[in-house]
Amino acid sequence: MTSSVFSLRAALLALLCMLSALVLAATDAPPAARPALKLSPQDLAVASRAPLAERLSFTGALQALRATTLAARTEGVAVEVSVREGEAVRAGQVLARLEAADLQERVNEQAALVATERARLALARQKLEKQRELYAQNFISKLAFDELDSNFQVSQAQLRAQEAQLARARKALEDTVIRAPFAGVIHERAINLGQRVAVNGKLFALADLTQLEIAASVPARQIARIAIGQRARFTVEGGAREFAGQVARINPVALAGTRSFNVFIAVDNRDGQLRGGQFAQGALLLRDAGQALSLPIPAIRDAASAQPWVLKLVGDKAVRQAVTLGVRDDAANRVQIVAGLQDGERVLLAGVLGVQAGDRVQAPAVGK
Repeated sequence: MTSSVFSLRAALLALLCMLSALVLAATDAPPAARPALKLSPQDLAVASRAPLAERLSFTGALQALRATTLAARTEGVAVEVSVREGEAVRAGQVLARLEAADLQERVNEQAALVATERARLALARQKLEKQRELYAQNFISKLAFDELDSNFQVSQAQLRAQEAQLARARKALEDTVIRAPFAGVIHERAINLGQRVAVNGKLFALADLTQLEIAASVPARQIARIAIGQRARFTVEGGAREFAGQVARINPVALAGTRSFNVFIAVDNRDGQLRGGQFAQGALLLRDAGQALSLPIPAIRDAASAQPWVLKLVGDKAVRQAVTLGVRDDAANRVQIVAGLQDGERVLLAGVLGVQAGDRVQAPAVGK
C-alpha cells in the first residue's frame, strides 16, 4: 500500500515538471510576426499639388445700394401718372404731376407784389439820392433825411419779404411735378390718376439696380479675418451662374442678440443679370494658397491639436509622420501641407482601421 502511494506521488511530480518545462518553453519562444495588412487604393492618399483657398460661407439678400421712396411734398390731385412698376427711368424724368392751378395763381399774385415793391424801392432810392444832395448843402434837416433813409430801408425789407414768399410759391408749384432723383427702376407705385394725395403721402419706390450689395452676417470669432476689398463668389436661388463681389463696408458694431457683424459685399450689376431681393449664397476668400502641396482632410490625424500627424508609407511599413498644416479648403476637402511630406508620398486615410505606426502593410503599386 505504501509502495503504491509512493509511485503515484512520483508520477504526479514528474507530470508537473513536464508541464512546467512546456510553459517555460512557450514563454521563451519569440512571438509570431503579424501578417502584413493588404491595402486598397481607396485606403491611401497621395500628397500632391492643387489650387487651395480658405473661404468663409455666407448668405444674404441682394439689395440696391441706392433706393428711395418718393413722397408728396404738397397736397393735390394727380392729373398725370406716367410710369408703372418695372419701368426704368432717367434722372430728372417726370413721374407724375399734381393739380397746380391754385398754386400757379399764387405764384402770379406774388410775382405782381414783388414787381410793385421793386417799383416802390426804385422810387424811394431816387428820392433818397436827391435828398442826399440837398442835405449835403444843408437845404434839409438831418431829421428829414433820416426819415427818407428809413423809408428806403423799409422798402428794401418789404421787397426781400415778398421775394421770399414768391420763392416759396414757386417751390410749391415745382413740388407738384414729381421727378426721379436718380436713374433706376420703379418697383412700387402707390398713386393713380385722379387720386388725391396728402403731404408726405407715398407715391413711388425707386431703386438703382446697377450697384447692389449683400448684407452678410459674420460670427464674432471670424470678423477679425475680414478686410475691405476681400473677394467673394456667390450664386442666387434658381440659378447656377456664379457672380463676383467684394467687401465694401464692415459694420463695427455687433448685432444685438446674435453677436455677429454685418459685412456688406458690393456687386456690380450693370449687365442687369441680378434682381433686388434675390437670396444669395456664397463664400468670402480669406486666404489663397495657389497651387500648394496638399492632402485630403480625412488623411490628417489630430488635425485640431497642436501637432497633427499622418501615417506615411515607408517601404512596407506605416510610419508616424508629423506635419505642419496651412490653408484648409473645405470646398475641395483638402488641406495644405507646409512641412512634413514631399510631393508624391503616400499616406493612409484616418478611416483605415487596424493599422498602427510600425505595422507592415501591403500597398498597391503606384498607378494601380
